[in-house]
Amino acid sequence: MKKLILLMVVVGFITTTATSKMLFNYNKVSKAYVIADDKNKACIDACNACIASCNKVMAMCAKEKNPKMAECEKLCKECVASCTEAVKMMKANSKDCKAKCAECAKVCEKCATECDKFDMADCKKCATDCRAAAKSCKEM
Repeated sequence: MKKLILLMVVVGFITTTATSKMLFNYNKVSKAYVIADDKNKACIDACNACIASCNKVMAMCAKEKNPKMAECEKLCKECVASCTEAVKMMKANSKDCKAKCAECAKVCEKCATECDKFDMADCKKCATDCRAAAKSCKEM
């Protein structure tokens, strides 16, 4: 028991130290990056929520192995890939960011439509999060 507590304290210390260093380094980033990140923050947050919901639905689909949900699982994978790429481009303030966000919005809408076909709470939340991400992406 004492070893377990000691291990938890050490892990906590290492995590705190690593996080502090990351925050310190973040403050050294150029102002242009911070401004771009702030400008895109709402869209990045919406895409990250969409990614989390899609991952949850994909896990549920894999667990249940319901053939009726195969298209839902496929579209969730596409949505995760598209949102992940859009987030990367927004964080980098890429010149192609708007085009990628427009593409991402289309994928998110397809995923939302498919998830709405199912009554599970995770699917409904996924549909809502996908629509929010699509709306934010369209506004970029």
